[in-house]
Amino acid sequence: MPDDRRVSEREIEQGLRDLGARVEYPPTPEVARSVRLRLNEEQSRQARRNWRWPPFLAPRLTAVAVALVLISVVALSPTVRATLSDFFVSSDQTGSEAGGSAARPEIGASQDRATQEEGAPSQAAGASAAMEDEGAFGCPSPSVRANPARAAAGETFWLSGHDFSSDCGGVGTSPARGIEIYFLQAGETWPLATLDADRNLTFDTRLRVPALAEAGRATVRATTRSGEHVERRFLVLR
Repeated sequence: MPDDRRVSEREIEQGLRDLGARVEYPPTPEVARSVRLRLNEEQSRQARRNWRWPPFLAPRLTAVAVALVLISVVALSPTVRATLSDFFVSSDQTGSEAGGSAARPEIGASQDRATQEEGAPSQAAGASAAMEDEGAFGCPSPSVRANPARAAAGETFWLSGHDFSSDCGGVGTSPARGIEIYFLQAGETWPLATLDADRNLTFDTRLRVPALAEAGRATVRATTRSGEHVERRFLVLR
């Protein structure tokens, strides 16, 4: 005979719970954690791949920048330029003095040989040579020096002179008067100053490179009233 008994919703729910408790499900993998780890690793690799030296910290650019700074310091610092110019000027003077001292023995040797060959007339030549030596010691040759020995057009420099006398009187030597200073370059001559030596036969004056002077070699000349010229090489910077 037919079963007319109706099953209630509560009984159905209870039956499903009992069935779920008996059914075995496979373990669920931790998908979210695995995906998060993979994403973090991918972001780290992408960041390392995209990293580059910043433009202002690149090794080559840094070396070039340091070199430019050093060149600018040397070019713009008067102290550094004066030191370098003094070094080159002192080297030139040392070379010229060495050359002069090396040449004197040859001259003395030739004079000795001429004296031995000529005999009696050599005594007169020796006496005249002695008189010339006395005159040289009593009246030293004047000299000038520029500090710095290089500067751009319109810049100033110092010129010092030594042993500028008006006569050759030994102890009674008087300082030179009316010394004219000129700046020469490529056929052009610019008068810079007219001055007198002090009682020590020296002078020290501040001068300015002519504004029309071009970059390159030039000459600073001191001329006395007697017409004697004393020169010093100079370099005009850009």
